[in-house]
Amino acid sequence: MTQAVTQCPVEEAIQIIGGKWKLLILRSLLLNGPQRYNELLRTVTSISAKELTRNLRELAKAGLVERGSGTSRMGGYDLTQLGKGLLPTFKKLLTWGKRLLASR
Repeated sequence: MTQAVTQCPVEEAIQIIGGKWKLLILRSLLLNGPQRYNELLRTVTSISAKELTRNLRELAKAGLVERGSGTSRMGGYDLTQLGKGLLPTFKKLLTWGKRLLASR
């Protein structure tokens, strides 16, 4: 009899927020608060409109980003409570990134 494989929480998190664009979109919303689509297009450097749209949809489907509700401005995007829970993780990444840059 084989035992059921349980999903690893780290693997699940990576599947949801993995990739360059999702992390940069989340970073922009964490740092700048709710933003309209064109603001995100400016603050997430080098992302195409197509990539931004696709990634926002995926983040919304995962429950990390919402559009036009709560504290976000009309038509704007904002983090959900689940998305805001990433703040401590981003702070740790900032600390690690500073150490990485200093080591070069």
